[in-house]
Parts: sequence; C-alpha cells; structure tokens
Amino acid sequence: MNQRSPQSPITSLLLKWRGGDRGVENQLAALVYPVLLDIAHAQVRRHAGVITMRPTELVNAAYERLVEQKAVDWQNREHFYGIAALIFRRVLVDAIRQRQTEKQGGGFAFVGLDHQDALSMSGEADLVDCLALDQVLTKLGELDPDYARVVELRIFAGLSVEEVAEICGSSVATVGRQWRFARAWMATQLGGGAELQN
Repeated sequence: MNQRSPQSPITSLLLKWRGGDRGVENQLAALVYPVLLDIAHAQVRRHAGVITMRPTELVNAAYERLVEQKAVDWQNREHFYGIAALIFRRVLVDAIRQRQTEKQGGGFAFVGLDHQDALSMSGEADLVDCLALDQVLTKLGELDPDYARVVELRIFAGLSVEEVAEICGSSVATVGRQWRFARAWMATQLGGGAELQN
C-alpha cells in the first residue's frame, strides 16, 4: 500500500471547512483551483470540437458545482478528488448533451479507453461515445463503486494509475487490475466494438 499523509494540505483545509471555518475557503480555492484547471485543459483538448467551453469556463462551472456541495461531509483528499471527478463528468456530459441538442443529434464526443496516459486519445478503434460511456459507467458504479471510481479518476480527473492508487490508498497493482477489468467490462457493455489493449 502506498503511504499517504492523512493531513495533506487539502485534507486539513477540507476538515476545517467542514467544521464551519469559512475563512479557509480562499486558501482551499487557491490550492485546488490550479489542479482543477489542469484537469479542465486536458478535458477540453480531449473533447475539442465537441464542446465549446474554454478551460477556464469548464473549471469555473465545475468549481461552482463543487462549492455548492454543502451536504457533502468532506473527509479527505481522496473524497475531494472523487467528488471533483464526478462533477467534471457531469459538467462535460451536460455540455455534450447541450451541444448535441443544438446540432440536432450531430457530432458525438468520443473518449479513448485504451491509452497509457488517461489524457491522450488512442486509435479510432478504441473510441467510444462519451454519453454511452457515462451510462455504462453509471451501471458499473451500481455493480462496484470502487471500479467506477477508478474509471472516473482516470478519465474525468485525468489521473495516472499511480496517482489513483495514492488517492485511493490502494496498491498500484490493485488499481491497475481494476482499470484493466473495468475497461474490458465497459468495452463489452458498449458492444465490444473496440479491442482494448493494456
């Protein structure tokens, strides 16, 4: 298991914020905003031509939804990244749905499931419709939330297997196995049109 500090700066600020100390909100924003902006840049590159949002618009939309999570009992950095990945997923899916509605069903957003870097696109054989992926990921979450969280963190937060392992407190081998299984399962659910490699 990877060692991680239970009191990372994000964790410490989240705990204070959860305790009602709204004075730490600016510190928390200063710490997490650059991370969220990096994720937004990667997602805009991935969905170029499908969503019209600029990275700053995407991160602002995600951040607004993040701070609206008043009912969330923030636990730690892992919890934060999990919620952030879910929010990016929702913002992107909403943006893609809106864009497709405007185009009357034209232009699908595709996401690569087979890639060494979760931010890069792979060959056309490994591309899936983003909205179909969202539906399949929801189904996976009902079957096994841990596997779905790995997929969300990889695809929607753009984290590496090593980063996901650190955040989830798992071994790299465990996360790698979960990622491989989830990709294969999702490919089957999506019709098996893409052969997914390691």
